[in-house]
Amino acid sequence: MKQVLRAVAACALALASTAAHATPSTTFWTPATTYVQPYLVPHVTYDTYVSERSAFQNDYGLTVGFLPFEKLQGEVGIDSFMPGLAQTNLYLNAKLGVPEGALGDWAPGLSAGILGVGFKSDVSDFDILHLEIGKTFPIVGNLVVGGYYGLNDKLLVSSTGDKQRAGLLAAWTSPDLVLNLTGLNKITFMADVQTGKNAFGAVGGGIGLYFTPSIDLLTGPVFFFDSNATTQLAGPGIAPGANRPDFLWTVQLDVDFDLRPAKVASR
Repeated sequence: MKQVLRAVAACALALASTAAHATPSTTFWTPATTYVQPYLVPHVTYDTYVSERSAFQNDYGLTVGFLPFEKLQGEVGIDSFMPGLAQTNLYLNAKLGVPEGALGDWAPGLSAGILGVGFKSDVSDFDILHLEIGKTFPIVGNLVVGGYYGLNDKLLVSSTGDKQRAGLLAAWTSPDLVLNLTGLNKITFMADVQTGKNAFGAVGGGIGLYFTPSIDLLTGPVFFFDSNATTQLAGPGIAPGANRPDFLWTVQLDVDFDLRPAKVASR
């Protein structure tokens, strides 16, 4: 499975004509979204997670859609946490999704994928399967629920060593507050949660500022359910001992650019 994922990721990144590292589509902290990156539309990201005394390594990335279908979409990517380009800093991900409304006017969106596919089985190979269902409602916004299951029981553990391989995913994204101002297209609000006392268990939320429809900045806090377990993700960037964070503040810069051939208008 991982060998196939690595091959697919390599092919899709080659189609994107660039060499970079990437995160899967997320709401804020979690993969609790049925959104899938469109075909040949790479998504570049730069994420930071910091507090006064500690921080994660910076996350650099690119996610790219690889399926040219309307009702079945797919994306692949590879995370890189820097400083450092060692194998323990790299994570692959892949996802398939059915867009909301594709199976009928009131049909929800569906998605399933894998993330945290690392290159060191005892250090970074989390292999987390996830599944989501989501629906957009007037006034309320988009709601998503799902779950995850980790294939590596040696890494998905609490700071005390208890196995924490499965949990709930949930997310909310507000309706767009469209402004159409010069330099600020719209504003959104969002929140999500991934349960479990492991390196990924946290609740986060914040505001999204869309400078254009394809360039945005997300910012807000992420609170961890087991702050000591986060050291599995943080590498040397996290402070030791009592300075391990109960929360970090994140700033996420995202940019989409379209590599699809321009359509020629018919006469």
